[in-house]
Amino acid sequence: MKHVAFLVAASPNAAFFSQVAVLRRAFDRLPWTRWRYTLHVYLGGTPEAGALEAWTPHLRGVDLRWSTAEDEQRDGDWAQSDDVFRHAPAAADVLVALDADTLPVRSLEPILDDVVADDVVAGTLAHYPTIIDNRDGAAQEPSIRDAWLRLTSGLVTTPLDFTFSHSLMDAESPAALREAPFYLNFGVVFLPRQHFDRIAREYLRLRPLLERRMSDGDFSGQAALTLAIAGSGAGTRALPLRYNFPNDPAAVRLHPGELEQVVVHHYLRTWAYDRHRIFRSAGDYHAFLSQPLEGVDQCFQADVRRTVGDTYPF
Repeated sequence: MKHVAFLVAASPNAAFFSQVAVLRRAFDRLPWTRWRYTLHVYLGGTPEAGALEAWTPHLRGVDLRWSTAEDEQRDGDWAQSDDVFRHAPAAADVLVALDADTLPVRSLEPILDDVVADDVVAGTLAHYPTIIDNRDGAAQEPSIRDAWLRLTSGLVTTPLDFTFSHSLMDAESPAALREAPFYLNFGVVFLPRQHFDRIAREYLRLRPLLERRMSDGDFSGQAALTLAIAGSGAGTRALPLRYNFPNDPAAVRLHPGELEQVVVHHYLRTWAYDRHRIFRSAGDYHAFLSQPLEGVDQCFQADVRRTVGDTYPF
């Protein structure tokens, strides 16, 4: 039986622990016939008082790893995120970098089979061109190609392939801003073991360098992964949005039919509810279930109810 390791960076507080507990529950409910899974969580930062003790009974079987003081001093909040690449388990056929605010609701085995059989890194494209420099209040580059050229100058030599498109930009957006390299949304990224170590080393070299060059360093991880994948020689596969579907009406409009086949929800938007509060307590959970939601949020709510249950389980 093949092994997939899910790698999640988190802060040691009740919000993240509750999301991880739901992830474990969701994975347990998926059909596993050809694969077994393990869930690895990388923690860093100041712990919330009493949170770990309260949530430990609901995290059985989850591997928790804490960032070192040295890594935290050097990398700050990036320490636990970079630990995903520093300390991934060696014995796994596929490693999946996963955001805590995701919810798998359909079998992942078909895509895991494909990642191994075709030896590809797979994921959904980033929503928008977040590498554009906006420090002076307006985009400084006239095109995505110019933005990447500025960002990568002197750091890498491998040319990027601009045959992809940002996933939430419509046809009315300028073509020079729609196009993209293999620039993935970090919510769900599938990495085959054969290429992982090489990608991880390059990611860890580039990520802090890119953070200093970007107007929004929060996206330095996505950018570093793009360059690390390009330099690794790994094959790539852009996945349909169903594998990382955001709770965003634009996703429904621009990708018809994908919501009906969603495999993984990514509840990153906070317009209708606070992603950090949904699973923290019985009161928060039942308040979320009772909300009159529509569209993608209603679909997510129904899948939460189906996965977690009508009664708060923690």
